[in-house]
Amino acid sequence: MRGRRIKAALAGHRGELSQARALLDDSDAATRCAALGALDRLDGLTAAELQAALNDLSVSVRRRALELAVKHPEVEIEVYLSDPDSSLAETAAFVLGERAETKALGALTTMASSHADELCRETAVAALGALAAMECADRAMILTCLLGAMTDRAEVRRRAVLGLFQFEEPEAQEAVEAALRDKDRQVRAVASELLGVVGD
Repeated sequence: MRGRRIKAALAGHRGELSQARALLDDSDAATRCAALGALDRLDGLTAAELQAALNDLSVSVRRRALELAVKHPEVEIEVYLSDPDSSLAETAAFVLGERAETKALGALTTMASSHADELCRETAVAALGALAAMECADRAMILTCLLGAMTDRAEVRRRAVLGLFQFEEPEAQEAVEAALRDKDRQVRAVASELLGVVGD
């Protein structure tokens, strides 16, 4: 088993596309993950192979496939935002932000405002901050969600401040300025850096 994992990993460095592809169906999940990575390194991973990996029985394989989907916008991954496994949902949120996928805006705002997992909310807020820069995005929806995130845990508030700084609306500017008095030192530090003022 370990030998097959090594073969899969090395295939990506040796240009062995056929070797990597043959190991996509290996019985060992870690080997399948390594084979996906090898094909990606060789620019040989197809959308069909990635989609198949997203339906794998192993959570680790599905998570690896989601990570690699950042370079494959043709592969739909929005459905994974509601996956019961929070690690998959969080990874999907990150990738959708990286892909600047505005069609996932509604699902991301739902995750940012109500997901039970704190890291999922944090990542969704970060993704919304990235989408705020897109001209075709519903900026009003993003603004409302980011303002609401300012009542969440400190890590989420820090992400929200970064997103809110991109808005010229008075309520956004007020929220960033209010973050200078946040109870969390790191939130205050982010606001201070963005506003160019001396923090505590």
